[in-house]
Amino acid sequence: MSFGVWLCALGLVCFGVRRLLRLRPGHLPFPPGPPAPIPWIKHAFQIPSNHQWLTFSDWHKIYGDVISVKAFGQHIVVLGSLKACTDLCEKRSSVYSDRPDLPMLKELMGWGWLIGFMGYGAEWRTQRRAFHQVLNSRESASYQPIQVREARKLLKRLLVSPERFYHHVRHELGAIIMDVAYGIKIAEDNDPYIELGEAAVSTVVLGGDPTVYFVNTFPWLKYIPSWFPGARFKQDAAKWKLIGQDFKNVPFNHAKDAMKSGTASPSFVSTLLDKFSNAWDTTATDSEKEDIVSSIAAGAYLAGADTTVSSLQTLFLVMANHPDIQKRAQEELDNVVGNERLPDFDDQDKLPYVTAVCKELLRWQPIVPLGLPHAASEDDEYNGYFIPKGSIVIGNIWAILQDPSHYPKPESFNPDRFMKDGQIDPDVLDPALAAFGFGRRICPGRWMSSQALFITVASVLAAYNIAPPLDDNGQPVYLVPNMLSGLVSYPAPFKCVITPRSEAAQRFVQEDAMIVSTSS
Repeated sequence: MSFGVWLCALGLVCFGVRRLLRLRPGHLPFPPGPPAPIPWIKHAFQIPSNHQWLTFSDWHKIYGDVISVKAFGQHIVVLGSLKACTDLCEKRSSVYSDRPDLPMLKELMGWGWLIGFMGYGAEWRTQRRAFHQVLNSRESASYQPIQVREARKLLKRLLVSPERFYHHVRHELGAIIMDVAYGIKIAEDNDPYIELGEAAVSTVVLGGDPTVYFVNTFPWLKYIPSWFPGARFKQDAAKWKLIGQDFKNVPFNHAKDAMKSGTASPSFVSTLLDKFSNAWDTTATDSEKEDIVSSIAAGAYLAGADTTVSSLQTLFLVMANHPDIQKRAQEELDNVVGNERLPDFDDQDKLPYVTAVCKELLRWQPIVPLGLPHAASEDDEYNGYFIPKGSIVIGNIWAILQDPSHYPKPESFNPDRFMKDGQIDPDVLDPALAAFGFGRRICPGRWMSSQALFITVASVLAAYNIAPPLDDNGQPVYLVPNMLSGLVSYPAPFKCVITPRSEAAQRFVQEDAMIVSTSS
C-alpha cells in the first residue's frame, strides 16, 4: 500500500475520532441558564436564599423547561415540566434515583438512616420494600378508622379553642402517624412523643436544606473543630444528633416493649417485626432488622406529620377568602351526609367537589415546592444537552402545578378546574402526579396523605364556617397568602374566625367527640 493511501486512511481515522470526540456527551452544551459573569462562583449569588422556586420559574420562561446553573463547581439542573421530570426521573430512574450528599444531615447530624435523603443503593431498596409492605394503597386504607377518629378529635379541639387551629392541625397529623407507626395513643396536650417529633421535624428541615449550611456545599468544612470561629453548625449538629437518636429509638422501644408485654396495638413496628419477619434478608441480624424498622417508623412520621399539615393550614386561609367555594362544598356535604352525622370515607365518591378542593389545595400551594433533590449517578444527555455525573437535579413542582397550559389562571384558587358535568374531570392533570415527587423516589406515603387530607377537609367544612377577621370598620380582611420558604412551605401564621355552622353541628361535634374519646 502506497504512502499516500496510508496517509488518506490515517486522515479518515483522525477525522472519525474527532467527530466521535465532538459528539460524546461531555462536548454537548449544558442546559441553558442565566449568564454567570464570575468564574467558579458562577450563579451562587443569583440563586436567592428563599422562595427559589419562583426565581427558577422565571428562568424557565426565558430559557425553557430544562435549565442549569452552577455554584462553586456544583451543577444544578432544574426541570420545569412534568414531561422532563417523567423523562428523567421515571424513564431513566436508574440514573436519577440517587440523592445529593448532605454532610450536615447525613454525617454530622447522623440522619443518614432517613429514607428520603438516603443514597440509592441496597440499604435504600431494603427500606423501600418494607415501606411498601405497610404503606401501599391497600394497607393505607386499613388506617382510615384512625384518621376518622383523629379528625373527629380535631373538630372538638376547634370547638374549645378555634384560635389555635394551627396547632390543632399539627396535633391531628402527629397523632395519626404516631398511632399508625408505633401504636401509641398520644395525650391531648404536652405529649412528649409529639414534642420530640416536632423537634425532629425542625432539625431535618434545616439540616436537609442544601442552601442553609455551607458544609453542604463545601464538605471539607466537616473536618474543622467545633470550637473554630464560624463552626456553630457543628455545635448545632451535635445537639440535633441527640434529638435524632431519641426520636428514632424512644417511640420504637415503647412499641417493642408493648409487643413483649402483649399490649401492643397494630402498627408499622409490630407488623414489620412480626408478620413480615420471614421476608427480611436472612443474613440480617435481629439488631439490624430492628434498626431498619426503627428507621422506617421514624421516617414515616417525619414525612406524614409534616407535609399534609401545610395543605390543611392553607385550607383555613382559602376558605376564609372564598366563602362561595366554602358554601358550595358545604351544600354538597349537606346533600350527601345531611345533618345527622359527619362525613366518612364511604362518602368520598359522592363528594366530587370536596375532592376537587383537596386537589386544588395540593396544586395551588405545593407542599414541597422543589421536591427533594435527585442526583445524576452517571453522565447523561437529554434533548441535546449534557448532564454531568453528580449534578443535583431538581423537579420544580411549583412551576409544574402553576403551568397555565394545564391550569388556566393558575394563581387563582379554583376547584372548578377539576370538575366537568358534576364529576371529577379525568382529562385535567391530577396534581398528585407531581406533588409527591417522581420515579423511584416518589413519596411512599402518598395514599395515606391523600386520605388524611380528604377526611379532614370534609369534616371541618361539614361542622364549621371559616371567615376572615374584621377590621376596625367591621369589614372582612383579605388574607394575603404568604407562603414561607423552606424545604416544606407553610402559610405564615394568620387569623381567621371559626364557628360551628349551627347549634346542631356544635351539639353533634360534642357528642361525637365523647363517643370517640370513650372508644379510643
